[in-house]
Amino acid sequence: MIVGKITAIGKQAIDPKEKLLIFFDKSATAGLKPYAVIQDVPASSEITLKVGDEISFGTDKYTITHIGNTALKGLHEIQHASFVFDTVPETDSIVNGIYLTPFKVPYLEVGMTITYP
Repeated sequence: MIVGKITAIGKQAIDPKEKLLIFFDKSATAGLKPYAVIQDVPASSEITLKVGDEISFGTDKYTITHIGNTALKGLHEIQHASFVFDTVPETDSIVNGIYLTPFKVPYLEVGMTITYP
């Protein structure tokens, strides 16, 4: 397992109407930071993901249902991924998206851990 920590949450990063969270490392631009959850994952280049794996936000566990074709590259390079808590569309899924179930956005706070498989 690879464990990271949330270091900041932008004021507009969590929208109760959206089932999406956008994560970046501290290199996120000033324009992105209000909409992003900033994480620090020391071993991000070692993250491996496959459908059926679990990701935990604090104590809440989620199962991966789909991984966009650029999601792993983004996690490795700038700890960037869009976590989507919804069904995978038949067309036009988010290329950097990691789709998760259950379809409930987790409660997040600064200092919380994120555990990758």
